[in-house]
Amino acid sequence: MRVPEAILDSIEAMYLPSMPQILLRFLQLSSDENTSMAELATLVGQDPALSARVLAVANSPALRGGVESKSLLHCLVKLGTRLSRTLAACLVVQKVFSPAVDNQQYDLTGFWGHSLRMAELARAIADEVDYPDREEAYLSGLLHDVGQLLLLGGVGERYGSLLVLSRDEFDLREIEEQRLGTDHAVVGAWLLDQWKLSSFMADSILFHHTSAEYIASADTLSRIIWSAHMICAHQKQLELAPNEPLPDLAAVQAMTGIDLPRMLAIYHQSSEQVVAVAAALGITETADAKTLPHTATIPLNNLSPKQNGNERAAVQMEEAVCDMAIMQPLQQDLSILDSEAEILLAVRESARILFGLGQLAFLLLHPSKPLLSGAAIDCQPELLQKLEIPLDSKHSLAAVAALKNQPHSTFESGSPVPVSLADLQIARLLGSEGLLCVPLKGRRRNIGVMVYGVSAAQSARLSQRLRWITSFANMAASSIEAWRDMKDREQALETALTRQFEQHARKVVHEAGNPLAIIKNYLAIVGQKLPPGTDLNQELGVLQEEIERVTQIMQRMSTLNEALPAGVALSINAVIETMLALYGESLFAGRGIAVEKNLDPELESVAVDRDCLKQILLNLWNNASEAMHNGGSLVISTRSGVNQNGRCYSEIRVSDTGPGLPPDVMQRLFQPLDPHRRPGHSGVGLSIVAGLVERLDGRITCQSKPGLGTSYSILLPCSKKDDA
Repeated sequence: MRVPEAILDSIEAMYLPSMPQILLRFLQLSSDENTSMAELATLVGQDPALSARVLAVANSPALRGGVESKSLLHCLVKLGTRLSRTLAACLVVQKVFSPAVDNQQYDLTGFWGHSLRMAELARAIADEVDYPDREEAYLSGLLHDVGQLLLLGGVGERYGSLLVLSRDEFDLREIEEQRLGTDHAVVGAWLLDQWKLSSFMADSILFHHTSAEYIASADTLSRIIWSAHMICAHQKQLELAPNEPLPDLAAVQAMTGIDLPRMLAIYHQSSEQVVAVAAALGITETADAKTLPHTATIPLNNLSPKQNGNERAAVQMEEAVCDMAIMQPLQQDLSILDSEAEILLAVRESARILFGLGQLAFLLLHPSKPLLSGAAIDCQPELLQKLEIPLDSKHSLAAVAALKNQPHSTFESGSPVPVSLADLQIARLLGSEGLLCVPLKGRRRNIGVMVYGVSAAQSARLSQRLRWITSFANMAASSIEAWRDMKDREQALETALTRQFEQHARKVVHEAGNPLAIIKNYLAIVGQKLPPGTDLNQELGVLQEEIERVTQIMQRMSTLNEALPAGVALSINAVIETMLALYGESLFAGRGIAVEKNLDPELESVAVDRDCLKQILLNLWNNASEAMHNGGSLVISTRSGVNQNGRCYSEIRVSDTGPGLPPDVMQRLFQPLDPHRRPGHSGVGLSIVAGLVERLDGRITCQSKPGLGTSYSILLPCSKKDDA
């Protein structure tokens, strides 16, 4: 297990080169929130470098949390969607900007195929011997040569020269020991030891090159990996002389009970699975072991880019990194906008600048119907807002783009749908020859389609920039999706808080109802004991009426959305007189405040809720009384026939000679104030007054100057708007 200090210094950064096709696919899948963790784990399990990275991150001190993770699925669940996406982006960026390996032009196809074949073989052998954790065996086989990746990424050109000198993996190990003072099995075991797993995975990697004599006494997992390695190494002999076992294969048979024909069968099954995976990823791989090198890599100049597709995948990764770098500032700018309309407007203007096209429309997916619609989008022609296109490939190029999540143009060869009437209408509205339809695809769902009005020449020019245009559309869709998610969360929070408040209010109403009922009953008993016709009976009646009003106010608190009761014809003057009889002494006379009444005898009745009117007056009177704590005067007046904007109102005016309102209060007059501003006061009185006046379809204004008092004017409609 000795790893020289110089080698440790080189490999501790743990750059592990991956197959570019798998890294690119990992980035794509991790960015799609419809991808399940099981799908992602299957992909990660197809690349030893990527598997090692995920296992390392999931078992790091920051995420381990006292529980180790030996399953890739468990690791990815622990990472979560966001961290997995970040990891994918970082690995792609690292791959693009890592000169240590890329400048040497090494192709990892041979290493990748050998590692994946070993993983499949190890899992098959685990099944044959009833090993309880077949996925642990798979991962051990996949990572058995991970030390080669570490040395290639850390030591670089020095290690590459060893690969050229070696004829096979056994030869390579001897050269590693001579030149580096260690070998890839020791380095790979060192890496797994850093994860501190309660597993023999590190041992299985360390011992996979040992002799048959020593491996026979090792643990089961180490014997499985050694056996898989021997079957891979001696596959040719298995093919040529199936009945003449070499000593190593005889040892495999003795340890596992698997005979030579069965070894050959499971080898072919594993090879076929590797070929199928390679085909799905666009990697040239073959089940014929004669063409597969045992060494980790082979120089790229022995293969053309078309043979393995690595160069194409590398270019695509560079494009992905470029897109991330370009689009990130735009997405940050869009994330601070306040509405979907603002986002669409910003996207429209950005597209004009980026792509030089002046005609652009949005067709968004209807929230509840399978159709595209231009409705409620202010930044496009009015007729386009009325257009609705069924989400059916027969009806429009835009529908095809949305359904297939691919951009389509009127001018592309082999158009997927004939030009439809809807397409012609959109082109006419945009004043263009044809259309370029680009899907707006968010992380979890489609948002709609961006439709560019283009000519044939513009379409040809844009075809060279289609990847960029598509990335821009995806960025725009993600911004819209994020804004909608935020609004949904805000709505859910508001609903939850409202429900919580209503439940609390119901409890308060229930608890307060009992003492209020007792007071009402007691007043009724007192009234029965008084002689008939006395003034005290009338005052008791006013008290009972006020208690009933308080009860109704509290009941309305328990349902925030409940509308006010329908108003009945009410005499404002009579309400004022009654309230002065009840509150005049405590609010005004007892505080040295003189009250002057100027009530218009011709004032007509108004259709308003009595309790609301009382609550408005009581709040204003309370404020005036508190403002004139050293005495003063209050004028309460009413006036009929006030006309504003052709509508008739009755006016109530409340004027005091207090100190007036401070400027900071006047600026936010009818908004709630900080309750700490005046201890003992809620700071919501005037905001309640304004809300009640608005609900009565009235108007309220205020005039106030420091030292000259305050005057409130309340206008209540003489009749409903419909009758005005």
